[in-house]
Amino acid sequence: MATYHSIKELIRGLQQGTKLLNDMFMKRKTVAVKYDDALETLEGDENKLKHLITFGVIVQSGEALELDDAYQRFFEEVLAVNEDINISSVKTYIDKLKLGIDSYLAAENNIRREGFLREIRHTFKSIENTTRRNVMDLKRNVDDTYKQEPNFKIKELRLKDFDEKGQLIAELIRQTERVIDEQHIFFASAANYSLKQTVSEVRDSLKDSAHGLIAVSAQIIDYLNRIEYQSRLVKRVRQLKYLHDQYMIEQTTNIKEIVTQTNDVWMERQPKYITRVSLDFLRNEDTALDILDNIRRRLSKKANIKSRLAERIDSNYLEEQTETARAFNHQELLNGFLAQSRDLFYYVWNYSFTDLLDKELRLVLFLQMASQYPDQLHYTDEMKTMNNIEYPIIYPL
Repeated sequence: MATYHSIKELIRGLQQGTKLLNDMFMKRKTVAVKYDDALETLEGDENKLKHLITFGVIVQSGEALELDDAYQRFFEEVLAVNEDINISSVKTYIDKLKLGIDSYLAAENNIRREGFLREIRHTFKSIENTTRRNVMDLKRNVDDTYKQEPNFKIKELRLKDFDEKGQLIAELIRQTERVIDEQHIFFASAANYSLKQTVSEVRDSLKDSAHGLIAVSAQIIDYLNRIEYQSRLVKRVRQLKYLHDQYMIEQTTNIKEIVTQTNDVWMERQPKYITRVSLDFLRNEDTALDILDNIRRRLSKKANIKSRLAERIDSNYLEEQTETARAFNHQELLNGFLAQSRDLFYYVWNYSFTDLLDKELRLVLFLQMASQYPDQLHYTDEMKTMNNIEYPIIYPL
């Protein structure tokens, strides 16, 4: 099998089959792509397909084609959609870290020490990136497994496996922090700013990852408790159904007594628990197409409001009309009232307006004047009656 010898050659090779690689990656969990279908995706260019097979990007098994495991893992890790928690042995990471530190302390010249320092920094960063990425993958996979897996037993087994992998990640964090705390001689002799900065960043990142692991562990425990409760409930329901089908439920259980003592509000609406579909599932699973198609059909059945033409506008609305609004100059009325000695109600009631005012408008005007100018009016306790209207006596100050 041929291999790529440079990054430039690798990118050029992958670029030739971009459309096919994207299609195969989207279908990696469902079906294997047929050779003829792959050729059709590449618009009949068989040379491009043979190139990808020759260089090991695509693996051919008969008429079926699949992505090579190395490239599939690479795409999944870069796109952060991998389902496997890929963490090497804790001992492997720690031994590599300790080997680099011991080699640095044993080196006699600065050139070799600089090389070992770079190796140590890379190991620290590798531990940081691996830990952070695996915590994110662990959280996503835990949620997806609980929401998408229909089988209770498989769901429980996978969640317990995730819990064990979380413990491995936590152990890697503890061992790395212990190495940082115990290697006093190394950090004292290696007065390197880049190394100190790297160690500080790694320490902070490991703390964040540890907090994230605590939350994931609590979520796993909660999910396992729910599964156990649901499993017990399903088991009991199946037992009751078996007894009911065998006409033995009344002889072997006290179900009638329990039901008669139950005072539940039977007409109350039952709560519905909606499990939302994850975005990763909608993007990567072919079965999500059925869900989206079902939603599309439901939306298409809704009644659409048809637009209707408005009737012709009546010509009366288009003609210019004049509306006269009556307005009073309250300040002018007040000035005239302050210049005389009668009470306010008598003044307003007998005032000579240009237009004829009825009794109701004069009464409204009296109330407006009495409420708008309290600082310029003298309110007395005396009351009088005129035309069956009882009013207070108000004089000017």
